[in-house]
Amino acid sequence: MPTLLPESIVLLAADAIDGITIVVVVLFMLGGIFSEHLQGGLRSASMIRLGNKKRDLSRMELALQSIQEADPKFDLKNFCIAATGAFLEFDKALDSGDLSDIRSFVSDGIYQRMAFALEEEASLGRTRKTTELKLTSLSPVEITSSKNTQNAFEVISLRINGSAVRQYRMKQDGTDVIIEEPEPIAEVWTFLRRRGAQTKSKDFGSVHGHCPNCGTDISVNQWEKCPSCESTVRSGEHDWVLSEISDQSSWKITRPFKMSSATRYWIKQDQGFSSHYLEDRASVIFFRKFLADRLGVIDPLGKVATDRFCDGYEKKLLPDSFGRRTVYIHPRILAADVSGVIAEEPFDRALMYIRWTARRGTIDRHGELELERDPVQVSTMMVLVRQHGAKTRIERTITSSHCPKCGAPESNNASHACEFCHTVLNDGALEWTLADVLPFTSTAAMALRKKAYEGIETKIAVLPFDTGEDAPIERVVMMEQTLPEFTKSEMEGVQIDGVAPKVAVREDDITLCQLLGEVAGGLHISKADAKDFIREVARKCGIDNAALVKAMRRREKLDRRRLKDVNSQVLKRWLMAMIDVSLIDSRMEAWEKVYINATAVELGLSRYDVEAALRIRTLQLEEWTEGMRSVDMFSWVVYMAAADGRFDPKEIEQLKQLAADYGISHKRLKEMCIAAKENKLEVSVPEDQTIGQFWLVKMIDMAFADGSVCAKEKKVLGKVAKKIGLTDYDLTHLIRRRQAVLYKQAREALREKSTSVDGELHLKADWKD
Repeated sequence: MPTLLPESIVLLAADAIDGITIVVVVLFMLGGIFSEHLQGGLRSASMIRLGNKKRDLSRMELALQSIQEADPKFDLKNFCIAATGAFLEFDKALDSGDLSDIRSFVSDGIYQRMAFALEEEASLGRTRKTTELKLTSLSPVEITSSKNTQNAFEVISLRINGSAVRQYRMKQDGTDVIIEEPEPIAEVWTFLRRRGAQTKSKDFGSVHGHCPNCGTDISVNQWEKCPSCESTVRSGEHDWVLSEISDQSSWKITRPFKMSSATRYWIKQDQGFSSHYLEDRASVIFFRKFLADRLGVIDPLGKVATDRFCDGYEKKLLPDSFGRRTVYIHPRILAADVSGVIAEEPFDRALMYIRWTARRGTIDRHGELELERDPVQVSTMMVLVRQHGAKTRIERTITSSHCPKCGAPESNNASHACEFCHTVLNDGALEWTLADVLPFTSTAAMALRKKAYEGIETKIAVLPFDTGEDAPIERVVMMEQTLPEFTKSEMEGVQIDGVAPKVAVREDDITLCQLLGEVAGGLHISKADAKDFIREVARKCGIDNAALVKAMRRREKLDRRRLKDVNSQVLKRWLMAMIDVSLIDSRMEAWEKVYINATAVELGLSRYDVEAALRIRTLQLEEWTEGMRSVDMFSWVVYMAAADGRFDPKEIEQLKQLAADYGISHKRLKEMCIAAKENKLEVSVPEDQTIGQFWLVKMIDMAFADGSVCAKEKKVLGKVAKKIGLTDYDLTHLIRRRQAVLYKQAREALREKSTSVDGELHLKADWKD
């Protein structure tokens, strides 16, 4: 295991550059527990604190080893020296007011923050000059590697300490005033790099003004492209990029496998998801909000906030009855953290905890600014939304103020679309978009955090700690957090720094599909029916077709003995999934019942368990259907009947009969038919998918009233099916199954036979319950 860095003191520079005295003393002290702490402070620290320090150092050792295995040329000492150079370039850019030299190695969030600060200073007539800069220490406090495809980035955070003397020039009462202020430096700089990136040479890199891919001297344009090799310089694909600057008092280490809603979202929903990326995006949006506040117009938020938010917030930007507006000057983000993520239809929500400080002021009707003397510190929750199912585009992660589709830079004009490709940017379809801003301690914010953590189990313990006093103190310590809904396939290969997270894993749903495939071989069931049934069960369980095909082609058989140990909740869910699939056309076929019973036996369930579950589900469906208004169901049927622009005589007779069953008068029926033909009929959509399928069956029956389903009718059916979560294949399969049922009923009616009950199918071997 490599040592992070030898305990040493490196004097990098002691020069006078442009009249500015710069003394840089960098301390690299991470070979073990620091000797300065061992001499005093750490020995008297609590056991918890000591244990945390050891764990953090061990984690960084493992991460550094992982990075060096994947990138043998990477050297932490050279990285820290380059980071020191980046700090000096950064400070110099803020003094000159020209950010072009740092654009190649900072994220959009950092760039927008600094550009906003410079623009604000210019509007106030202020300039800054550093007369003395002294860095006393620079040391790694976080190293995160990426040894598997689940982690998109490698992360290194550096603690930087020092001091500076700033000279501010401003105008007061028409005269130039110079104020010299000492400023402490206590920051944490976080750098990101894409998994798989390679160090080409210590002389390469965007910090040195070279393209990190080809080494060409670069002058980054607004598209962030190298003019020689066309690489996106700030993508993190080739080199490290500065993604966050935090105040040391607010910064905390990122623990990707602390059991949280963000962890759950990362593993189950979006493998490219990164808290660093989301924090960068939040920073871009937050400073655009400050700009909108200062200018009194909504334009800066047009591309990064939803229409609903913009409409509401634009009213808050208007002056009060006295012509005054409240603004915040010199804003500074102390910390931006992901507080939680809620995954649900139609939009996922990311809850961002923003701690910031600024000076509050008032602009009167004449444009005069009056500032309060002392800055305020505020905690805010930003709610960002993105369409459910959307995935993070890794190549766009650090360029979070560029169009996620074409990569063009986002302007601050009022348009909601990209000026180059005309993609709408504020609807949440591709990128996280601002939907709300709340006080962090408000009731609404606490309710959102509670919702984000639903299903997360936390185990705590009260442990005594000996402090050398008469009585030991007791502390509440979090022992374990688990998210029990992960499956084996979701967790396969997931690790960080070579260590797999400790989570409770349930049985993978793909196991049920494999079992169904093996059981079908012992029954007199057609292969086509069995294949359709398994595919529907897979869809019900959220298994994509590619994963299903891969699982069904495996040659090794399931170890059915372990199926008896599957969690009871999983068994219940599997049984209900099979029952729902069998009821998709509102009736359970005899072969389906036999199929389900045979599978249930393999899972350790009895026929009684199946009958009880079927009875409960049927009663639920009947109760839900009765709870819906008859006119809602009937409006679907009328809408379907009018899909081809006319009402067939058979359809009219069937509508009259159905209307009588639903208690709908002939007058109301006529009104609904007229409205349907004029495309004015209001059609409600049931919330429950199973009810929607039952309603869809009624619509299919209506379509078959004239003997076949025409193209227009199928188009309407397709729209309805999509609304309740069915695919085109699901609809085609349902129409085919329903056609077979209707044909059988019609044939028996012509023979003057009542609809008979299908005979039971039998196993090839004797049935044993």
